[in-house]
Amino acid sequence: MLLERLPVRRLSTWVIVYMILAFGWWSLHLWRQNDHLRQNNRQLLEYKFKADKGMNQTRFEQTAEFQKIEKTWQSGRRMIISEGLFFIGCLIFGLWVINRSALREVELARQRRNFLLSITHELKSPIASMRLSLETLVRRSLTPEQIRSVCEGGLRDANRLQNLVEDLLLAARLEDQWKPLAEPIDLNKLVSDIAQGLKMRFPNANIQLDIPGDLPPLQGDRPGITAIFQNLLENAMKYSPEGSPVQVAIHRKDHRTHIRISDKGAGIPTEEKAKVFEKFYRIGNEETRKSTGTGLGLYIVKQVVQGHGGSIQILDNTPSGAVFQITI
Repeated sequence: MLLERLPVRRLSTWVIVYMILAFGWWSLHLWRQNDHLRQNNRQLLEYKFKADKGMNQTRFEQTAEFQKIEKTWQSGRRMIISEGLFFIGCLIFGLWVINRSALREVELARQRRNFLLSITHELKSPIASMRLSLETLVRRSLTPEQIRSVCEGGLRDANRLQNLVEDLLLAARLEDQWKPLAEPIDLNKLVSDIAQGLKMRFPNANIQLDIPGDLPPLQGDRPGITAIFQNLLENAMKYSPEGSPVQVAIHRKDHRTHIRISDKGAGIPTEEKAKVFEKFYRIGNEETRKSTGTGLGLYIVKQVVQGHGGSIQILDNTPSGAVFQITI
């Protein structure tokens, strides 16, 4: 159809221009009609009192009939002006809503495009690496140590794919009125296992844990809590200088669990701190960035924290880096 081929923005602009011109024309028409009606009524009233030779213009304008005509005329003007202002207000509000919706759609389209670019890279890279490992095992004669090294590399890529799939599934569940299934979680063991797994992917990882040995178990959703630490620690490793310390501190206070994860990376600009929790949002240009990711990690973290009735905030580290502070 012809309408489907017209640009939406151009079509909406023409519709708005037509509405303004049409409203202006009808307002001018009503204004003139109101003046014309007043003039006719005055002439009729003057003809009615024409027989009274003693009535001058001053007495004529003081009659009740004349005052009624003037009152009706003024009322008509006020009505046209008030309706005009109301229409303009509605038009401005409608334009604001349309513009906000259009900008939101543009932003969502950009985020979806970035997500497709990033997810393609996230899937392609480990799959290609796993394929290379398998081809190496099939086509070459390797020593036991070489076989072990190749298998460990393939295992790292498989774990990376598994984490990606778990993030995608959890993100889908979070949109469907997700509720945590509470169970006792030993955070000391959980975080230690995650840190050990990350050291396979980041051999120079320097993750420092400050978790009391007698920390009470956390009542929470195990996959969700795991996703919190997995995503925050992985981000800290990706955006920090190689070998720089990443600190995890957990303590219990006032029946709440307080978690603090800090790094020595570039940090997060103040204007971006609220945006990074949006779905698919990533700082920078997807086509030129060097770090991998899907833009789901921090979105999942915030949704899981809020699902547990907790809060999360981003603080600046000293002298550089970021601090994620969570209370559950």
